Amino acid sequence: MDLSRHIRYRASLLGIVCLAMCMLLFASRALFPEVKPPLPQEMPPPDIYGFTIANSRDDLLAYFSLKNGCPLEVKTALATGIPVRYVYELELQRPRFLVKKLLSQRTVIRIITFDTLKQEYRVSFGPDVPRVISVKTLKEAESIAFEINDVPVIPLARLLRGETYILRVRARIEEANSSLPFRRLMKIFSSWSYQTKWHEVQFKY
Repeated sequence: MDLSRHIRYRASLLGIVCLAMCMLLFASRALFPEVKPPLPQEMPPPDIYGFTIANSRDDLLAYFSLKNGCPLEVKTALATGIPVRYVYELELQRPRFLVKKLLSQRTVIRIITFDTLKQEYRVSFGPDVPRVISVKTLKEAESIAFEINDVPVIPLARLLRGETYILRVRARIEEANSSLPFRRLMKIFSSWSYQTKWHEVQFKY
């Protein structure tokens, strides 16, 4: 075999090998398609749910809960010892033609703090009855801070029989004041807050 025929033979053999490898690659992709890992789903934003009313002998009472109240930024803040404040705002209104008369405003506050030395969470209550509860897990702290029950809104004596009223609530999540070192510098790079929409309950007394 002369040199030119040998070169042509080597080239054709190389082409056959390349073609076979391409066919094998396409066949393997068809038989074993690439499985991509599912993208992580974004956590729904914080929101109010289970908003209901009841009454004691003397007062109108509100009940509600906060769901998804610990987004990633909140968990990160808590893990570094930054207190997180949950502010629940309640308003009682009476519709009057084109306007709504504001009869009562209430604010309920819960503050979650993580003690990095004792490895425990503390939930502070306010502003009416200041107290602190210590628990071991974030789940326990969330249950205390997110489940709001028996909130007195207004004395029943101030409500008129036969009138329609609207009670509404919303929640705000924010960083509480902190005395941690470099707190001001951290706030520049990690400023965040959340606020839910208003949720309403309309009732006739």
